[in-house]
Amino acid sequence: MLLLGTLIAGLLLGSPGRGGAGSLGSPAAASAEVSAPMLRANQAVVTVPAQAPLISIPRAFLGLSTEYATMAVNVRHTVLYERVLSQLHVPGDGRFVLRIGGDSADHAIFDPSADRLPPWAFPVTPALVARTVGIIKDLRLRVIIDLNTISTTPRLTGGWVRTAIRAANLPAGSLAAFEIGNEPDIYNRAAWATDILTANPPSVLKQATFSPLRLPKRITATSYARTYLAFARALASAAPNVPLVAPALAIANHHLPWVSTLLRRPHPGLRVVSAHVYPYSACARPGQPQYPTVQTLLGENATAGMARTIGPAVALARKAGFSLRLTEINSVTCGGVKGVSDTFATSLWAPDALFELMRAGVEGVNLHARVQSINDPFYYTSGGIQTHPLLYGLILFKRMLGAHAKLVPVRMRSSRSLHLKVWAVREGAGSNTLNTLNVLVINKGSRSALINLHLPTSGQASVQRLLAPSASSTSGVTLAGQRLDGQAVWQGKERLETVNPTSKGYVLRVRGESAALLTVQVGASTLVPPLRLSQGAVPLFGYE
Repeated sequence: MLLLGTLIAGLLLGSPGRGGAGSLGSPAAASAEVSAPMLRANQAVVTVPAQAPLISIPRAFLGLSTEYATMAVNVRHTVLYERVLSQLHVPGDGRFVLRIGGDSADHAIFDPSADRLPPWAFPVTPALVARTVGIIKDLRLRVIIDLNTISTTPRLTGGWVRTAIRAANLPAGSLAAFEIGNEPDIYNRAAWATDILTANPPSVLKQATFSPLRLPKRITATSYARTYLAFARALASAAPNVPLVAPALAIANHHLPWVSTLLRRPHPGLRVVSAHVYPYSACARPGQPQYPTVQTLLGENATAGMARTIGPAVALARKAGFSLRLTEINSVTCGGVKGVSDTFATSLWAPDALFELMRAGVEGVNLHARVQSINDPFYYTSGGIQTHPLLYGLILFKRMLGAHAKLVPVRMRSSRSLHLKVWAVREGAGSNTLNTLNVLVINKGSRSALINLHLPTSGQASVQRLLAPSASSTSGVTLAGQRLDGQAVWQGKERLETVNPTSKGYVLRVRGESAALLTVQVGASTLVPPLRLSQGAVPLFGYE
């Protein structure tokens, strides 16, 4: 999402802010516990009630998004790529969702005669499709394919889809959806052409058939709705049973009329409304509000603030009977900023941001990962892969989830010196068997926190910690005492602490700029049945 990144981030969010202590239900908790004893410095009290309404977590909530060009690299490292995706897949929680698209979608052309393509085109060759299908089959993925609506036609796209699907022989359900376009609300012909012209030498361009005049001059909400209808009709004959996702907005909070216009006009095949969101932008200049720093990534603007911006789009989609999926997110757009997007701050940002988006009603997210970008969770080297701290935060989020996972309300009080976020998830069927309660404490402040956890159980708990030397660290990250090596294999002995309840609850100390995940068994009758998705919404990937 490079195009107009500065504009996007500036419109998405205001000035960076630093929230204080926060958790699911924390505003109500603050008023409910006014008469509670005063807390000592750096102390917090967290309560998970025995009976409270839960929120069902959508299946396959966390997925990845990648570019067509990135997929071409991934298929050259199939074993490593599959190992990384396996680290993020939640067993028993549905098939992992991979979205292929992004900026490169507007350049992607399927044509076996790739030598005839202009230099701006990315050839999606039969060989690339075949190797991608191999990964899809091996990992039982579900894939969202982002389609080119800028530099090709509905007829050509229909032919591509018909040919590719016939050749692929994909297992049932593997093709989750087609996404119609990529960020049409910020399309700019000059910027699109500039990207192409600067990427190719003049000697090549002189012989090319490419001309910027063939591109749309501009795209409006109405013209996009017409484009959607044309592509939907072409796809209806090429792949009649595959759902459609649209409109992949870059700035959903400011461009809601695009969604309204699409929904007012014929929109056959549409199953999910899609959008993208990034709290900060590397395209901004240092000192501007949208330019990221380690401290802004630790602030509430980067997580809760980001979730607030997407709330109106969620509400609009649900009112029309649709769910909303964020098919691109990351902490910083325009590829990221060195010394920020590759630091441990992203490890602490990731699980908090994902839970905030979940609480806001988003059906699921696909974290966008390019090749060799600073904001990548990982990248390939001559010796295997190199992991960025972000990957550890995503894995920690994955460890919070499981089959039949439910988001649990949490009450928290903390001293003003702390900056904590607390999230709780119950996993398990909830009847006749013990269930698991996972409580994640993220300490974004510099001070160590002493936390008394009051939980509806008295069993022994285990604790795994996400650690690094500091929020600014780009290496030295461990999760439960382990690290991933260049082959995406865990190294080191797993380190789990045991904690028993006391008269003050489960006492847990979490050092500054780190996170701790406490896991304990709870009874089958603990907590009440979950709330469901708003009536009328039709989720693409499903709820338990």
